Amino acid sequence: MDRLGWRSSVLTATILAGFGVAGPAQASLTLFQSFTAAGESASTDGCGSSGATCTLDSLIPAGSTIQADYLYSSTYANTTNPNGVTLSQGANMVTPTFTPLGVNNGFLQAWRANVTGFVQANASLGSLTTWTVNEGTQTAAIDGEGLVIAYTNPAISNTQTVAILDGFSSSSGDTSHINFSALPAGFTATMQIGDGFSFDGSDPNNPADTAQVSTIAVNGTDLTTVAGHCDDSQTSPCEDGSLITVGAINAGPDNDPFTPFPCTGLTCIGMDHENYNLANILNVGDTSATLTTVNPSGDDNIFLEVFEFSVPAQVVTTPEPSAIALLGFGLAGLGWARRRGSRRQQ
Repeated sequence: MDRLGWRSSVLTATILAGFGVAGPAQASLTLFQSFTAAGESASTDGCGSSGATCTLDSLIPAGSTIQADYLYSSTYANTTNPNGVTLSQGANMVTPTFTPLGVNNGFLQAWRANVTGFVQANASLGSLTTWTVNEGTQTAAIDGEGLVIAYTNPAISNTQTVAILDGFSSSSGDTSHINFSALPAGFTATMQIGDGFSFDGSDPNNPADTAQVSTIAVNGTDLTTVAGHCDDSQTSPCEDGSLITVGAINAGPDNDPFTPFPCTGLTCIGMDHENYNLANILNVGDTSATLTTVNPSGDDNIFLEVFEFSVPAQVVTTPEPSAIALLGFGLAGLGWARRRGSRRQQ
């Protein structure tokens, strides 16, 4: 598996959940959509393949109302445009138009397409729905796709919030501040990430290359030190063109268990599923949290974060002044990224 030689990468976003307000946002990961309603929930899944096709799953409860649906694509060639990628369910197919979310390290990119109407018309509520992605002739330069579905479930009476942040993993670093009204007893808080050109652990073919990992910390405590991998590759062994992971929930057999806490050290490789239970760190009565994401090896692209809170939340994103300054410094030193010629396999 080819990887970049170096980078120090983190994302900058501010998440204010509760009743705060903020000005315009220019963080690397910014709030794209936020939904607050009784029984608000989300479904997420990802897939990648060295071949042209891979499959995504969703399992939306019967009686639910699907609100919005987004297909993400992660590419690792700066000239690649995923327009032409198709999404199908049975005999029905759509060719969505993708919006670019930015370029990281000169070549890593992520893209988003609105597929709401297609998913609403073709999802089978109460049973597993399998969606087929076809990347056509561009499959070698596309690591994979992720599907995010926001819906309301009438079986859940309390008001909840789902927030979708997307963009790209800034080389300068990411510090996310989360401010809540005091968290009540029985609260839940989860986060799923989408990561492209993704791997973790050391490369046996390159002994000096031992830092192919990302670290996520909450309130200074490591949530994981081995985030990211090719978990959602449907090619074995995983390789360029299938290096993607998306934390999966409400995706039937693809559901990811929560990542063990704390998930630290190389022994945790393979146990990090990009589905994080923030209640491991947050406590009843907490009103804030700080989340940082670091990728010292500079070889992946965290393009998606999906948060779900069991309490109402108004979510906005704003940049950190210190991170903006670091961004300019980091970009000045990066230049045009070059990928190493060795191949790492799972």
